[in-house]
Amino acid sequence: MIEILKQGNKPWDWIKFKIKAPTSFVNALRRTIISDVPVLAIEDINMLRNNSVTYDEMLGLRLGLIPIKANPITYWDEPDFKVAFVLKIEGPGTVFSGDLQPMDPEIIPAFPNIPIAKMVEGQGIELEAWATVGTGKEHSKWQAGHAFYKEIENGVYEMTVESYGAMPVKELLRRAAQILKQKGELFGDWVGKQ
Repeated sequence: MIEILKQGNKPWDWIKFKIKAPTSFVNALRRTIISDVPVLAIEDINMLRNNSVTYDEMLGLRLGLIPIKANPITYWDEPDFKVAFVLKIEGPGTVFSGDLQPMDPEIIPAFPNIPIAKMVEGQGIELEAWATVGTGKEHSKWQAGHAFYKEIENGVYEMTVESYGAMPVKELLRRAAQILKQKGELFGDWVGKQ
């Protein structure tokens, strides 16, 4: 039994629902959302020019934490999938995630107003970056979202799931359930062979 209690105004926001299931399933769903759903994040950077006050390493960290929005079908079965971004900007001003120019117009930063660096006159940043597929198990930059739950009655839980913007929250739940199902089938096959 699943009953939606509340949800955010935008598809990628959040959803709160009631679920009747064993604790082990609800916790497995939560852990799968946090650590097993693959998403894109910037991993490789070729720094061509950076004379801003933000160090190259800090720029790399900030770029890696920008959620990348893409249709999961694009990369779901391709672990070696990569997409390129270019950033070439001169100061003065603030560099935002929306300043990243994607090579694929359908794969973009989920939120265009994430600040990356501030620059004054004469400073500039020029780089090439590649987003790759990963999971939250590898690094938090590949977390698709966050989930938590509480028991409201015996065997009934209230669960809240928030997407970080890479995919709509309902798609995140669907992908997590699909991964859990595959893991269950693999485990069943293994037990059957013992």
